[in-house]
Amino acid sequence: MAPAKPQFPQSPPGRQLAWLLERVGREGNDAADGDRERFVPGSRILREADGVAGFFRRLAMRLGPARVESARADSERQASAWLAADDGKRWRLSCEVEGDPPHRISGVDWQRELDFDVVVREATEGDGAALAEIERGCPLVLGDGQMVIDRGSDYFAFARLMEDVTVSFGLIDGEPAGINCGALRTARIGGVDRRIMVAIHTRILPQHQRKGLWGALSRLLGKKYPDVDGSIGYGSVDNLAIQRGFAAVAEKWDPGPVRLQLDCGTLAGPAVGRAATPEDAPRIVEILNACHEGEEMYTPYTTTTLRERLERAPAQYSWGHVRLTAGAVVGVWPAGESICIVAEAQGERVESRRGVVLDYGFVPGRTGAEEELAALLRDACARLCERGMDTLSLFSSPGSRGYADLSALAREAEAFYAWTPGVPVPDDVARVGMYTDAIYF
Repeated sequence: MAPAKPQFPQSPPGRQLAWLLERVGREGNDAADGDRERFVPGSRILREADGVAGFFRRLAMRLGPARVESARADSERQASAWLAADDGKRWRLSCEVEGDPPHRISGVDWQRELDFDVVVREATEGDGAALAEIERGCPLVLGDGQMVIDRGSDYFAFARLMEDVTVSFGLIDGEPAGINCGALRTARIGGVDRRIMVAIHTRILPQHQRKGLWGALSRLLGKKYPDVDGSIGYGSVDNLAIQRGFAAVAEKWDPGPVRLQLDCGTLAGPAVGRAATPEDAPRIVEILNACHEGEEMYTPYTTTTLRERLERAPAQYSWGHVRLTAGAVVGVWPAGESICIVAEAQGERVESRRGVVLDYGFVPGRTGAEEELAALLRDACARLCERGMDTLSLFSSPGSRGYADLSALAREAEAFYAWTPGVPVPDDVARVGMYTDAIYF
């Protein structure tokens, strides 16, 4: 970025804004320890894994080569600058400071200056049809094929399973144009429980891409969840567009999760175990926690959190969707009742309706427990067949317990990367595995 030229307001926010642009112009080079003192304690910028230098570097990449056209005071505590980028985009960068000396920076915001009317708001159930149509219009490009997720007439089915979710809905000149969903969850990473925002189901219609809508959608989520410890996004190893979007994020989980697709018709087996009841909560918690102990991203259940999960949307996933034996447990959401997956490759079109394993586990070291898990999965496949579904999806990872046996059941294994901006990737993830809560995927 070219050095700032215009006159900046001779006020606390104006001086901090000029300093901020000077640092961004250097792309994080020569960042000093004292730079941290410019920000209020607890600032999200200070929690970045690579410090303020990393923040400067990422913001420079986001804005690109640019020159400052003008600057002004917005209020006693905020000043803004307008930048013209070499690629034709225009940006507004705002800096807010605390009211008392030393007037440390309390907020930094940047957004595209657009030539059309953009409205971003939280979606409601009444927007479901428009949201589903946007998703149908945005195929995921995977290698030499593409996949469309059709949520039918119940777009919010996935959202009801989540503890705290926001669907950011964007319109351009009054027309539905894009979606970005964010969900808050707790994940244990490196032995520390962190509140992270999961970025999911981002879709922008092709005719409205490269108009700054993604940033506007994301800002709404940032305002909704301002105090998170970090965020996470997932992308298929075959989705090059997603990988380009995360190119500036150093915190990449590789190996990441693997989605195992089990063929229901092939694996369908006899009924095994019994349906769970609320009285089984302690035993289910014991099995799940024993199976996934130590996996990165797994937060151990308590009976309270398990009950909340199974009673949040009982029509979709509750006690009756969970089956257990003496040494294993499997819980399945019959997602295919509302969601259809349409894949196209080499001129062939295939529609699929799937069940999704939301909880599973076996007791490590118990004789026959892994076989009981496999039998429960075969039982689940048979039950899904009866309901017109063809595939059972399950997440695991190369370091997770039972991965080899689960992989042996799968018709297909889909590998993903994960990125956690602001949260370092633990050194032991390849050894202990990465847990993926399928609700938040």
